Amino acid sequence: MAFSRRHFIKSVPVIGLPWIVRADESSSSYLKPGDPGFDKASQLFNSDLSRKPAYIARCQSEHEVKGAIEFARAENLAVAMKSGGHCFIGSSVSDGGLTLDLSGLAQKIYLPVEEKLIAGPGVKLGELYDLLLPHGRILPAGSCAGVGLGGLTLGGGYGLFARQHGLTCDHLTRVKMIDGSGRLVDSEDDDDLLWACRGGGNGNFGVVTSMEFKTRSAPQRLGAQRFTARGLSAEGIISRLKAWFEISAELAEPIFSAIVLNGSQITLLLTSSYPPTGRSFQKAAKAILKAGFQSKGASNSPIARALSRYYGRPGPLPFYNVSGGYYQGAEDLAHCWEEIANSVLKNPGLIFQVNTLGGAIARGPDSAYPHRASPFLGEVQAYWQRESQREGLISAAKNLRVKIGSKAHYRNYPEAVLEDWESSYYGESYPRLQALKKKYDPDNFIRHAQSVKG
Repeated sequence: MAFSRRHFIKSVPVIGLPWIVRADESSSSYLKPGDPGFDKASQLFNSDLSRKPAYIARCQSEHEVKGAIEFARAENLAVAMKSGGHCFIGSSVSDGGLTLDLSGLAQKIYLPVEEKLIAGPGVKLGELYDLLLPHGRILPAGSCAGVGLGGLTLGGGYGLFARQHGLTCDHLTRVKMIDGSGRLVDSEDDDDLLWACRGGGNGNFGVVTSMEFKTRSAPQRLGAQRFTARGLSAEGIISRLKAWFEISAELAEPIFSAIVLNGSQITLLLTSSYPPTGRSFQKAAKAILKAGFQSKGASNSPIARALSRYYGRPGPLPFYNVSGGYYQGAEDLAHCWEEIANSVLKNPGLIFQVNTLGGAIARGPDSAYPHRASPFLGEVQAYWQRESQREGLISAAKNLRVKIGSKAHYRNYPEAVLEDWESSYYGESYPRLQALKKKYDPDNFIRHAQSVKG
């Protein structure tokens, strides 16, 4: 995600191309419950969840991934894969099955002449920025430093630069995957694979072992301004939320915005790859102030320092987060303004957030990602400090998502009890994904509760 409440609370590239599998690579290490390191390897970022796989395979090469798939097939085990472990509902760790820990597949190399990045699924976003920014390049992605590149990309991937350049998956130009039958598949030989991995490949068909991306020129600095409004009534929350939708609909593409409702306070963020003194930024800032927000002024910081402000908490924490749905504008929430405002007021720890999409996302390449026409994405978040708060906050988050009633949801913001998740996540792409499931994983070894069904 690009910006959330938890944001407040140097790696050296490998030598050689990761497409090459060396014959002397050692076998992957299989952990069982009770083994040293098992608990850490099965730990999810959402510490409210606990999963107990029968085995964890710590893979460091394509060869080891292939061996793990063959092992799972021989033992009749469901296979899940974990690159960063940030899945909201823990689908990256398989109860009773085989989990592939891909954190060792963290190869990364930038090729300056081609302006191309080659990376493994286990690369974390913070490491990625450490590699690319000194070259003056960036891959449009999320901002949380510990998120794994594999899961983020395969589900879509958006952040501060998505409106200007598109989704992370839009920059994916090649993938290699060990499919559910243990076969090596290369998108250079199979265009369907690239289409599927652009927004439809999360734990569905096989294990992506290498990804190739085009990169973008990184801005030298990031402009930003944070606005707040405190002590609000329900009416005050609603009026400011409506104003934000109206203002955000007119933003220039280099500008990203997010609005966060938390209790009686609203926090609003504007960022831009251009200086905040620019005409469009200033127009938006003045309109926000006029709508009843306050601000201490804008900043224009060096890009690496600016991005680090949104890196988020590095370790696990308990939470319950779900997609709040995609919206065309304020009118899509007109039926539930009061429910949104009163829910955040009455449930401390419950947050409703909306982020701007649109721009270059709407012009993205052919892909399984189906929501390009929606310029706004909502998220319902619940965080608690005490166990006694947990049940009430989870119930409030579920109820608010139902009240909002969106039929389209972001695959990277899943909810375990979401009705008709197939259509909600994938829209018209789902039948084609089902056909590819039969092609890549006909025996359904790569599976979790919300994986594509062949």
